[in-house]
Amino acid sequence: MDKIWTKITNKVDPKCMKGAIAFAEMAKGCIDSEGRTHCPCKTCLNVRKHAPDVVCNHIIHHGFQQSYKIWTFHGESRKANEKNEHDESDNESNDGVDALLGDAFHVGAETKGVDDSDEAESSNRSTNPNVDKLFADMEKPLFPGCENFSVLGFILRLMHVKATCKMTNVSMDMILKLLSEAFRDTIIRKTHYEAKKYLRTLGLGYESIHACKNDCALFWKENSELQSCPVCGASRWVDDRMHKKKIPTKVLRYFPITSRLKRLYASRYTAKDMQWHTYNKSKEDGVLRYPADGKAWKHFNTIYPDFAKEPRNVRLGLASDDFNPFGTMSTSYIMWPVVLILYNLPTWKSLIDALFMMALLIPGKDSPGKDIDVYLRPLVDELKVLWEKGIETYDSESGRTFNMRATLMWTINDFPAYGYLSGWSTSGYMACPTCNKDASSIRIRKKIAYVGHRRFLPPDHPWRNARDFNGKKESRIAPKHISGEDCLRQLENVPYFPHGKNSLTSAKNVEGANAS
Repeated sequence: MDKIWTKITNKVDPKCMKGAIAFAEMAKGCIDSEGRTHCPCKTCLNVRKHAPDVVCNHIIHHGFQQSYKIWTFHGESRKANEKNEHDESDNESNDGVDALLGDAFHVGAETKGVDDSDEAESSNRSTNPNVDKLFADMEKPLFPGCENFSVLGFILRLMHVKATCKMTNVSMDMILKLLSEAFRDTIIRKTHYEAKKYLRTLGLGYESIHACKNDCALFWKENSELQSCPVCGASRWVDDRMHKKKIPTKVLRYFPITSRLKRLYASRYTAKDMQWHTYNKSKEDGVLRYPADGKAWKHFNTIYPDFAKEPRNVRLGLASDDFNPFGTMSTSYIMWPVVLILYNLPTWKSLIDALFMMALLIPGKDSPGKDIDVYLRPLVDELKVLWEKGIETYDSESGRTFNMRATLMWTINDFPAYGYLSGWSTSGYMACPTCNKDASSIRIRKKIAYVGHRRFLPPDHPWRNARDFNGKKESRIAPKHISGEDCLRQLENVPYFPHGKNSLTSAKNVEGANAS
């Protein structure tokens, strides 16, 4: 019997419920004279016995005991289980490595005009550096006679353990050094840096982009060779006099998303889930069970039918906020992660931490404010390519390639971060984005208060005539909804303010330059 469902923590997952029912049916063959069997839920722990139906309910409500891997109380043989688990783990390990290599180098995908898969594979390998070594390491045993691990598979498993257990780089260096000294016939990277550099060929790394210390611009693409900021002239380096390796003043960590989106379709476990939003919609009108049932999703499908007809196209949400990486130990440094959420996945998977995709890690002692646009540029450029052109992707579910496109549907943030991402001022007399220029705001002592909320009521509502609020009747209608076209027309009259926190980009200097 398949045991994957025992690891699912979501109680409403259909796989978990079906697995519990199937387990209860199997347990009926191991009941005692009173019709009871051992209950492997997290509360009973196989100590108590219940009827099979009660056991099923306990498993669904309390969860399955994770340490109970060999079901000896329910008629399972230990030797047969060990053999099945060994074969299953080997298959999963090999499938995982094959999926990574297939995603990175398009191996296994159907190529138009090419009938021989070996010819397609060799042509793909020849265009990528170090590819032959990766494929050789996938087949090479970790040491002579090893059947469980290849060189590549061992490094992947070890790095997974490091990330799961939150091990430091120093501890990883010590472990790798100890393993290389203890097992001299084993092919192991000696440091964490070497292992990380080795895996970057698979697309598992990130890109370091230098930034101006005043948040004016990135030293990227057309500015990649500059030694000073093109806006304010600030130096790119902490100390220009250093002759060896120079230290940049600020570094943006950029995690490309295209390779990770392709990898979701390279695995047979996630390729099917990426189409869940299309084939599992609510059949009842007016029932909001998932974002695909909402008006925004349906309106988008109406405007862009070409995008909507391909269920494998990706729909994303973006969230960003600041956090202190040092907790209460230091309050002088914050970072701004930019995270993407996959709305193609089922409801119980789209908001799991492991499936969040970090795209950017913005450093700095202060909040980037309106200058966050500077740091979003690499992500915006990549999203433009995914929206306009798409990328050829191999789908392991169908065994064919397709042109994958992506769109950003929503942003998720608090009110201050909303102001940074949208550009709308979230403070002052015009802070309400719904009311726009028709906001009802007054000054009360040293604070700005927003009043006149009765204007949102229906015209015949009795509270509009009540004088208990401010002594006046409310006859105004609700503010007009501002469309995207209205926002663009308003932006045409806004003067250009360059990015950055320096004297050259201050409001007074910019207004004087625009006036002249």
